[in-house]
Amino acid sequence: MKKALLTALLCAVSLAVSLSGCGEQSAAVVKAPRFNDSTPPAGAQYAAQPINVTLNFSVDVEAEGSSLSVEGSDGKEWARGPVVIEDQNTAMKRELAPGMPDGMYTVSYTAALASGTSGDGRFSFSIDTDLQSDYEDLRGEDAVTISMNHLAFEPKDAIVSPGTTITWTNQEGAPHFVNTETHPEHTYYPPMNSTELAQGQTFSVKLETPGQYDYHCSLHYPQKMVGSIIVAE
Repeated sequence: MKKALLTALLCAVSLAVSLSGCGEQSAAVVKAPRFNDSTPPAGAQYAAQPINVTLNFSVDVEAEGSSLSVEGSDGKEWARGPVVIEDQNTAMKRELAPGMPDGMYTVSYTAALASGTSGDGRFSFSIDTDLQSDYEDLRGEDAVTISMNHLAFEPKDAIVSPGTTITWTNQEGAPHFVNTETHPEHTYYPPMNSTELAQGQTFSVKLETPGQYDYHCSLHYPQKMVGSIIVAE
């Protein structure tokens, strides 16, 4: 009898330790099988709301049977529209409704894999608009130029108005890219993906949807050349 009670106690302690651990299967972050990364990343703190949530996998994902929810701390659902499968069927995406306030958001998803199996995942990110004080406010301009010089984007972080055309210009000898998050998938906002830019070459994109657009140069990431654009009224 005593042996049985001791065994039960040890099992309970083992279960509690496994649930309270900080690994990828902890209560805070659960990764589905074959999950690579996401935009926003787990635990990220954004200065403005993202325009969508994008999940990247190492295998094909199918829309039928897949789901993606983004819930605020008040229980309100912010994901809208259908689940979209992109990037040769390895990226799952869902658009976000505008007007997301500061606070914590929980992403819950089910990924239906082409193999016939499926897996659930969960993570959170937050929005803190006070972080916008670190951005250069360029609202009101129809066109904004960002220089690629000294292995940096200048300005690194900027706020622009909806409909602004952003042009990146490579002003140095090293080649550069403009790539949307994440690396190396670049799936968050594919129109913000350039080819290799040599010195003097430019790349432009017109940003209409309010939200945060993080990007980088794939040749000089993550130690250098990361930037962020917020589109806001």
